[in-house]
Amino acid sequence: MPFLTRFLLFASIALILGLGTTWRAVSGGFFATTARHGPWTFWLREGTAEADPYTIAHIAREGSLPVTAASAMTFTATRDSAGSRLTGDCTYEVKGYAIPALWWNIAAFRKNGETMPNKTGRSSFSSANILAAPDGAFVVRLSPEVQPGNWLPLERGERVALRLTVLRPLAPDVLLNAAGRVLPTITLLECS
Repeated sequence: MPFLTRFLLFASIALILGLGTTWRAVSGGFFATTARHGPWTFWLREGTAEADPYTIAHIAREGSLPVTAASAMTFTATRDSAGSRLTGDCTYEVKGYAIPALWWNIAAFRKNGETMPNKTGRSSFSSANILAAPDGAFVVRLSPEVQPGNWLPLERGERVALRLTVLRPLAPDVLLNAAGRVLPTITLLECS
């Protein structure tokens, strides 16, 4: 095989691998840039002066406004607690307890970050308007079909992303370190 052919082959492989790993690092993060707790992902340096290039690129791509973890924390889930992708063709149950913060909100989006259009005009629930048990336990149903209680409509055929925004967390370090016990679970109930 001539030198030029080998060079072009190896250069092509290097380019594909480089672009692929960069895309993965910017879209989903990796161990040095994110913390994962069950289905939830948190970008560790978002809103800090120490933000790495991957975090900065992720923020630019998402179009989000980064703030420090003392002011707000944003967790994102694109998979359920079992690891399957969230889709608008299924019904899910998001179960949790009151999150230790001044205010929190859980919202459903299309994978590209747009809210899902629906007749109810509802795309989120917050600590101020969610129906919860006296002990703070709550259940939110995500489904393309009408559900009783706290229901967020999903659009069939769409990939789904959930975003949990926590404003003024009472103890950001505790929330990050104990997140597996604090953050809601996402359980697949059925698909149609």
